[in-house]
Amino acid sequence: MSKIALVTDSTCDLPKSVVKDKNITVIPLNVHFGEETFLDGIDLQSNEFFEKLSTSEIHPQTSQPSVGRFVETYNDLLKKHDSILSLHISSKLSATYNSALQAQKEIGNEKIKVIDSMNGTLGLGAIVHHIADLNQKGESFENLVKEAEKIIPNAIFMGLVPTLEYLAKGGRIGKARAFMGSLLKIKPILSAVDGEIQSVGKARTLIKGMDFIVEEMKNRKISKLFIVHANHEERANLLKEKTKDLIDPKDIIIAEFGPVVGTHLGPGSFGVGFISSE
Repeated sequence: MSKIALVTDSTCDLPKSVVKDKNITVIPLNVHFGEETFLDGIDLQSNEFFEKLSTSEIHPQTSQPSVGRFVETYNDLLKKHDSILSLHISSKLSATYNSALQAQKEIGNEKIKVIDSMNGTLGLGAIVHHIADLNQKGESFENLVKEAEKIIPNAIFMGLVPTLEYLAKGGRIGKARAFMGSLLKIKPILSAVDGEIQSVGKARTLIKGMDFIVEEMKNRKISKLFIVHANHEERANLLKEKTKDLIDPKDIIIAEFGPVVGTHLGPGSFGVGFISSE
C-alpha cells in the first residue's frame, strides 16, 4: 500500500471502479430533501437520485462534509499512511475545501496537504486521477503536491445543461440569466473559470453544444478523457463517438454526475473533463 493517501470528495464524480482501482478515499457531501439527509454516492446513488429528483416536490439542497468527518478520515488514514494529499472542489463553489483545511489545522500534521482544485466534477476528477496514477508509480509526497498545483490551471471541465433551472435554484447562476437562456433558447457551454461556473460559449441546441466542445478539444493535447452524464447515457455515447478521431477510445472513461452535482445541473446534463497539455 502506498505511504501516501489520496483524498478527494464526491463532487469529483469518478466511477466507483476507478476510485477502488486507484486507491482513492472519497469523502461524501450531503444531499438534503427536506428533513431527509443522504450521503452523496453512499446513501443515494445517481440513478436513485435522478428518479427522486423528478418525483419529489422538494428541490434538494447540498452541504459540505463536516470538519469532524474530515478529522476522522484523516486520523484513520494516518494509521496506515505517512502523509495525505487532499484535493477538493473549488472553494468558490463549496465550503468543502474549508472543512478539510480546518480539519488539517485541528490535527496539526504538516504531512496533510489540502489543495483547492478551483474546479469541480470531472475537472477535479481528472486532477485526482492523474495524481493517483503518479502515486501508484511511487512518486514522492513533495512531487505529488507540486504536480497537483502545476496542473490545476490546465484542468478543464466543459458541459451543457438542458435548462438553467437547476443552477438557478441552487444559487450557482443568476435567475435573470436563467430566464434569458430559456427565453432565447440558447444553451450556454459552462466551465469552471477562476473557480466559478461561467459560460465560455453558446449553442442553439445540445448537439451543437457537443460540437462546440469537440472543436475546443481539437486544439488541446489530451491523454485521458472523462465523459460524464446525468441519467442520459445516450448523450455520453454520442459525445464519445464524436471524439473518436481525437483520442483512443481506451483512454476514455464514461462517468455519471453524482447527486450533489446533479442537484445543480439537473437531468440530461453532460460534459467532459480532462487535463490539457497545450
